[in-house]
Amino acid sequence: MSYLNANIPVQYAQIKREYLYDFKKHHGEVEDCIIFGITSLTGRAILFHAIMENGAIFYRLPISAFIQRGYDAKSVQTQRLDEAVKISQVVIAG
Repeated sequence: MSYLNANIPVQYAQIKREYLYDFKKHHGEVEDCIIFGITSLTGRAILFHAIMENGAIFYRLPISAFIQRGYDAKSVQTQRLDEAVKISQVVIAG
């Protein structure tokens, strides 16, 4: 599988801690981080690299793992797009 890593200008953010623990614990908690790179994998969405304040580096995290620094994690919407937006289906007879 081919992939491409690239550096990006650093972005200060918060990471949802459940992404660091396989969604088994720390739900609703956040930790400050710095996003510093991206990975592009064939057939997948862009993934991000982040470094924590304690120096731990996590590679290939989805954009949904991050929220803007300063936001309350409990106030950030957690619904999937198909749950949040009601899309009506249109049938075209031909």
